[in-house]
Amino acid sequence: MSTADRVNKSVRDTIKSAEDFIESTKKSLQAELSKKTPKIEHALDQSLDEAGAALTNALKSVEKKTSREQLEVLNGYRTFLKGQIAFVDERIKAIKKS
Repeated sequence: MSTADRVNKSVRDTIKSAEDFIESTKKSLQAELSKKTPKIEHALDQSLDEAGAALTNALKSVEKKTSREQLEVLNGYRTFLKGQIAFVDERIKAIKKS
């Protein structure tokens, strides 16, 4: 397997993993929010659907980029996810303090 093939496989695996993560996160949030408030659930569902679609499109386009461009996109995605995790962690802490 050539280096390009390995990189492409790695990118495809990353895309699949990201899609699975988004879907899993969406389902978990939907389940939790359905217990809380329907209005928030609907708004969050719509936002997650839009964000998921945009991310899926961006990650699918990664395969057509050079290795350097792929690294930039994937590192940007990693940074985005870290920010999302930090936001969720802070929100959880705030709720627990209430």
